[in-house]
Formats: sequence, C-alpha cells, structure tokens
Amino acid sequence: MRFIADLVHEKKQLVKKAEAILQEAEKAGGSLTNEQERQFNRYTDKIKSINESIDEELLNIRTSEPILITPQKAVSPIEESKTPVTKAVSKSFRGMFYGNETVSLSNNGFHSMDEFLRTLHSGRADNRLINASMVEGIPEFGGYSVPEEYGAFLMDKSLENEIIRPRATVWAMGSETKKVPAFDGADRTNNLFGGISGEWLEEGQTGTRKTAKLRLIQLKAKKLACFSQASNELIADGMSFEEMLAGALIKGLGWYMDYAFINGTGEGQPLGILNDPALITVTKETNQTAATINYSNVVNMFARLAPSCFTNAVWLANPSVIPQLLTMTITIGTGGAQIPVFKEEASRFTLLGKEIIFTEKCPALGSKGDLILADLSQYAIGMRKEIALDRSNVPGWMEDMTDYRVIVRVDGQGTWDKPVKPKNGTTLSWVVALEAR
Repeated sequence: MRFIADLVHEKKQLVKKAEAILQEAEKAGGSLTNEQERQFNRYTDKIKSINESIDEELLNIRTSEPILITPQKAVSPIEESKTPVTKAVSKSFRGMFYGNETVSLSNNGFHSMDEFLRTLHSGRADNRLINASMVEGIPEFGGYSVPEEYGAFLMDKSLENEIIRPRATVWAMGSETKKVPAFDGADRTNNLFGGISGEWLEEGQTGTRKTAKLRLIQLKAKKLACFSQASNELIADGMSFEEMLAGALIKGLGWYMDYAFINGTGEGQPLGILNDPALITVTKETNQTAATINYSNVVNMFARLAPSCFTNAVWLANPSVIPQLLTMTITIGTGGAQIPVFKEEASRFTLLGKEIIFTEKCPALGSKGDLILADLSQYAIGMRKEIALDRSNVPGWMEDMTDYRVIVRVDGQGTWDKPVKPKNGTTLSWVVALEAR
C-alpha cells in the first residue's frame, strides 16, 4: 500500500502544477502558449500513467480467485467497499468496480448530470472538467472524463435495455488487458477439464496422478464511440440535457454493445457469439423450404446444448421468426391434437420451456443465427471504468447543432475454445445456432 500512497502523492503534485498552468493562462487572456501546452500535456500524460499503475496495483492486492466456485465468508459493507474486485459481484457500475452497491461516487463538484453536460456544451474552460479527466485517467482518445456518478448512471441505465451483459460474466478491467481463467475441457472421453479423472480404488491401491490444464482468455479493451446531436435552440429554450442527450447515449451504448456481443468479429471489437470457436451450427432438414424454421430444427438445436448449460440457457431470435414460431406445433395421438411449442405467459415468451428474447440484433429469418440457443453466463465481458465525452459544433454548424461523442472501452468473448466432446455422444456447446436456409 506504501507504493500506492507514493503514486497518489505524486499525482496530487502533478495536478497542482497543471492547474497552475491553467490559472497562469487565464490571467494572460485564456489561451495557452505553445510551451505551456507542451508542459501541460507532459503533466497530464504522466497523470494518466499513474492512474493506470494505481488501478493495476489495486487489482494485484487481491489474491487470484479460485476457478471453482466456493462459499464465501460474509463481510461487512465497510470491508467489502475496501476490497478491490476483479470479477463483478453484480452488473451495476458500483458492483463492477467497488463490490458495494451503496458506495458514494464522485461528481467532481457538479450538482447534477444536467449541469455537467451544460458546462461541457458551453465550451468554456472549467477546472472541474479538467480535474475530472486527470483524476479518472482517461486514455489518449481525448474528451472529458464523465464523473463517476454520472458514468454509473449512463452504464446502469444502458444495462436495463441490454440483452447480453445482464446475463454474461462481467469482469472489471484495471488496465488495457485482463486474463480470465478457464479449464481446457473440450475432450471428456478420458478425463474432465483437460486432466481431471476419477478412479475406483481398492484398499491400498495407488491412483493415477492427473494435472488439470489451465487456459487463459485475454480480454483487451476495445473502444466504442457513440455519436449524438443536440439542438442549440432547444437547449437555449431550457430543455433538459438529460432528456435530450443522456437518453440517446444510453440507448446507443446498449445497442452497439449488444450487437457486437452477438455479431462481433473480434477485430477491433468484441468476439460475438456467432463467431465463437465453440459455436455449433445445426444443419437444416433435407429439402427444407428456404427461410423457414420447423420443430425438428428446434429439437436438434436443444440436443446440442451442453446439459450443464440448461439452467441458464435462453433463446435469442430476430422478430422475423415470430410467424414461424406461432405456427409451430406438436401433433399428439391419432386424433391429431396440436400442442403449441411457442408459448406466452405474463408477457414472457418461451420455446421448449426456455425463455426466448426477440431482438433485431440477430440476423433476419433464413440467415445463420436468426435463432440462437445460448448459456450467456459462459460469455465473458471486460469493462474499463472510464467514460469519455467530447463535443464539437463543426459538423452541425449550419444547422445550429452540436455533436457529441461518448467513448467506453469494453471487450467480450466466449470462455470455451471449442465444443465439448462428451464421454458418450456427439459434440456439445454453450451456444448453438441454426444454419442459413
């Protein structure tokens, strides 16, 4: 902890020096000279580096978590708030980065999110904006750091509209990369998890020693930028920034993260479940009509889901498949009684008893992935704490509009490197899709 205290002290000194440059420039007319700008940038670059080091040290304080889930001793809220977390205890901002849902977050001197957004919109120099960015350690992509309290609001409100992140395993990232542990369990014909085997032993008989192989998944923070516009006229007439801008940013963040978690290529973006190496693609029926889904397709998909994934599994489907599901039935008995496979109860839709979620982020009917069955707890997401927000009136100058860009850094990928080969039977996986038809 002594090393962290030294870093914090050094950062405070650098912040004071950077503020002194701003104050000196303000007295001289408000503009930085070339030399002042170079010196200011040197200070802020060093502050960013220190913030990265502090985050990394805090995460290293906690010993590595066991791979197998074991009961945890209860801790008080005070002790919990002091414990640096890696794996998120919940999907909320506070849960991800502090392990405590009631911890107070910094607002950097702003009284509300609306005040923060209006200050940013004004374009005037404000030490609260500068201090926020230096304290949070925003990387080189520019913009002002969103104070934690308002960043938590954006991310938590986005979570309410998302599909993948609420059901995935989320990890807080203290640096650009994070390694997530997983067993190599692709072949279970002779042992489990790449090395664990069981033997029945006679009294005094020596067992065969086996070593389980550990596999590490590396998450690397990818940059997601969402853009939105705000009308200067409406702002001048008193419309709330939170109504105009925050809502758009919340929807944008959630939509594009979800889309990448489903369809992402892994190149400069998360690796989506449709490109996952463990994905099993179920073939269509012989002579099946194009752009259709039948009962055999659904049954065959369910049969390829790993039994350990049954509890958490959900269906994901494009809304264009709804007519196919509504007309899908099972014929029972010689009388031909029809029992629907797709059911609705209290606004919750199920298919073969598992919840089905409709989303435009899945491909349309007839394409691979128009219907997906997955245990999303087997998908790992890593998130950085910092959120950056920047403004520009250049693109919308003729229309009296101001453009905004919010940037978050996130990554995601499945935790299986390939489908599982079970002791008996065909391969199984945590994610199954229907091939193109």
